[in-house]
Amino acid sequence: MIKKLILILLVFYFPSTYAQIIKTDVLVIGGSASGVAAAMQSARSKAKTVLAEEDSLSGTPILKKMMDSVKNLTVYTNSTFSGIKKENEFWEVKISENGKDKIIRARVVIDATPQGNVTSFAKATFSRLDSLLNKPGSGSYRTSIAMGGGLQWERNNGTSASDDDYPPFPIYTIPMKAVIANGTDNLLVAEALFPSSKHLRYLANKTTLGQGVGAVAAYCAFFKTSTKNLKVRIIQGEILDFKGALLPFFDIPETDHDWRAIQQVGATGLIKGESGDSGCDFMPDAPVMTERIKPVLTEIYSRAFLWFNKEKPGEKFTVANTLSLISDYTLTDPLVLNARIKSDWKTRYKFTLDFDINRSITRREFAVLINRYLNPFARTVDLNGNLVN
Repeated sequence: MIKKLILILLVFYFPSTYAQIIKTDVLVIGGSASGVAAAMQSARSKAKTVLAEEDSLSGTPILKKMMDSVKNLTVYTNSTFSGIKKENEFWEVKISENGKDKIIRARVVIDATPQGNVTSFAKATFSRLDSLLNKPGSGSYRTSIAMGGGLQWERNNGTSASDDDYPPFPIYTIPMKAVIANGTDNLLVAEALFPSSKHLRYLANKTTLGQGVGAVAAYCAFFKTSTKNLKVRIIQGEILDFKGALLPFFDIPETDHDWRAIQQVGATGLIKGESGDSGCDFMPDAPVMTERIKPVLTEIYSRAFLWFNKEKPGEKFTVANTLSLISDYTLTDPLVLNARIKSDWKTRYKFTLDFDINRSITRREFAVLINRYLNPFARTVDLNGNLVN
């Protein structure tokens, strides 16, 4: 009994000898460009978030003002990371802020250090982007959480770049699984995925990545789950809600009224980007080629092959083909559907070309109508981009 009393008195009179314990949903370590963006997105997605940084972008006046306005976000400056371990479903991370030790317990940790030091301490691994991007035949673009233009894209657009600074990809998407540390749960990697560079030209790329990583972390925290159980479309929807792009369609800015529909349909693979002057263009006014959409339509919709065998559309998909496909899948009377879409053509959808069922349908028109009536984005995909029944 006396020993217990002495222990209590020691704790009461000498609290500085014990580390302060802080609980949060998401902890971001590192005030890099991706770290700041990840912390802000996580907090905006309603996860209680802590950003621990030593010397970062968060100290700049504009960013500091933005971060101060974000609810659910706490920033610890002058903080150094010294250890991490897993305790059941939570991470325990040791940091020192202005010489005072803190233990932060978090469901999810984001490693936003330039070299991936947190991941190394946790005895986990990750792969840099140059080994993951744009693999031929891969469906990982369907799981994209960020995008950007690489070295060749910058050269084409008049920006000087060095081969040592950036992987030589004209355009890229970052698949969701790329940010998940290997060998553990609920540890995400951000800044270290890019080659180490402090050049300002990479801030936008890293910020975009950070937003996507923050959305992944917030999902795990909000639903009290792990990175083994990610729902790709829910997380992508959150990113789109905050105007984060999934695919690099450089000719469709976020101010375009069809931006979200085009992003969602693009993420299914129904309409893919084409090479253009800006790197990757959606080409909204180009015709829809039947041979390009048929494989994906039949993959997403099990009955689509029956429709193709019956209708036998020509080389270019027409407005009539599109309405027929929608009618067949939604079991809507063709005359009722045609009248409804014709009435909405220039009012609700704001299409510029006249309604004419006999002409080729444009990629914009097709994406908007298919997104509205068939919603292919709702089909579940796994972390490899494969459809899940």
